[in-house]
Amino acid sequence: MAESPAEGPCTKELNAAAQLRVAGAWSGQIEALLDVWTIADLRSHLSVVSGFALETINLICAGKVLKDQAPGTLRDVGITVKSKILVTRLAAHQQPTTFLAEEERQARLTRIKAAADAIVNRSDDDAYSDDHYDLQLENQSGETLKFSSESDKRALMLGLMLHAKGRDILLQDNYGEALQVLSMSEEAFELCDQKLLEAVDNVALLQIDIVWCYFMLKDMARIADAGKRLSQAREGLRRSHGPHLERLHTLQGGFCPELAIHVRLELLEGIVAFHTGLFDAAKRSMVSAQSKYNQLQVSDESLALLVSMGYGTKESKRALRVSGQDVNSAIEFVMEERKKKSIRKEEDRRLEKRRRELKDFGKTQSGKVVDSSKLDKLVTIGYEMLLAAEALRQNENDFNVALDVLSDPSKNATLQSKLLLGREQSHKRLNNESIEELLAMGFTRDQVDQILQTAFSVDDAITLLLRGDGDTEAMANGFAQDSFPIEVAESSSNVLTSGGIQTALEESEGQRDFEMEEDIATKLTGDPLAEYDIDVHKEGEAILAYLELLNSKSTPC
Repeated sequence: MAESPAEGPCTKELNAAAQLRVAGAWSGQIEALLDVWTIADLRSHLSVVSGFALETINLICAGKVLKDQAPGTLRDVGITVKSKILVTRLAAHQQPTTFLAEEERQARLTRIKAAADAIVNRSDDDAYSDDHYDLQLENQSGETLKFSSESDKRALMLGLMLHAKGRDILLQDNYGEALQVLSMSEEAFELCDQKLLEAVDNVALLQIDIVWCYFMLKDMARIADAGKRLSQAREGLRRSHGPHLERLHTLQGGFCPELAIHVRLELLEGIVAFHTGLFDAAKRSMVSAQSKYNQLQVSDESLALLVSMGYGTKESKRALRVSGQDVNSAIEFVMEERKKKSIRKEEDRRLEKRRRELKDFGKTQSGKVVDSSKLDKLVTIGYEMLLAAEALRQNENDFNVALDVLSDPSKNATLQSKLLLGREQSHKRLNNESIEELLAMGFTRDQVDQILQTAFSVDDAITLLLRGDGDTEAMANGFAQDSFPIEVAESSSNVLTSGGIQTALEESEGQRDFEMEEDIATKLTGDPLAEYDIDVHKEGEAILAYLELLNSKSTPC
């Protein structure tokens, strides 16, 4: 059995010890023997250095709850010198039912981390694959970020997703759990190249969110850590937005979206100053925060005017806030935001159309979708899309081999014959097995007959019928607009690929946490102002409370 750290692990050779960072209910660094200690040893040591009762300590690393029952040493369970241990604490007097609730919470955290990891791991594949989420990474100028390594990209994506999920939990006033998810996000960001992080403001916003959790949890033990984080946040915003926010204003067309986040930042800076005895600095911060808070208050008259003009209440409030309450500027802002939203929707539709096309083409023997960029090159040369896609699919997306097949008359003819045979077989199967199924769903016989002339599968038919608003001829034409001159199937995935692919997909999908993945992915809205558009009601109350405290200190007895 490993020697308990509480009994003196320092008797081990110090050069065998590793420095581990610890955050959460207790923060600092500890020396741990990764090849000797177990999870129980680590928990025992943290109990000694923190003063917390052993049974009240929960440990998390890389999104996983660390259990004493885990076999092997710390290194065996994946803890390395780069690991960060998150400590959470459960009050000793809490009942067993509360312990059960804590277990459920830890399981939920593990589930969040696992789902985010799964999304990031699939980001390496083609962006048009079925299970890929369209997560675009951009800098403050709206330019796509360039990565020096795939590991940087993965770490940044993971950090962004966990930050977005943490903010969502924070909005539910669940500050303890939000803090844990935000800490996971910070751990992911720390794996990124620092120069890359300087191109975005997410880390600065994350620091503010973490300190906001400290404040809402009334955790004054972390006041020193809060001060460091706020200094880093202010420096990060200055670097990203410019010393006087001029860079951000230029990017946002002269509008001022940052006021709300600066209200929170200056409030928190004032709180830290107050509780460290710097009352003059605290008052300056609070007065500045109050001034910005007042600028964010929307007049009922201006709001009513915009709503009467047909604009939504939420978009009107945001517009008035970022435009300094100027109605004309607010209208300009709303129209510009609607235009951006329309462009994003159009791009989403284009991406979805291409994703469906590639899905219909089927996958290669190794399970990859047809390479979109290589397909476009072949189409540009003059080959029909369906035939070019099949050439790529059969040859594992090897552009040169596919081009050789297409340019060879004999091989080209063989490829066309296979596609034609695939269409005949698939439509025979559809007509025999699927007509009644579609009719039972309420579609008319004319609609079914029309759509089955082009759809390859029942799923395709249903999708087209639901999207087409009854115009089956237009649907059919739209679906077949890229088809080959000889009528061939839009998809050959079930005809020309191994029959095990679909089964394998179904089996692998059954292991995925679709609900959590979708929940995390949808938190990244694509709205660049979402992180700045916060309700500052709680901030306003806190500003008044601290100003009263400061005024009482300056009032003579």
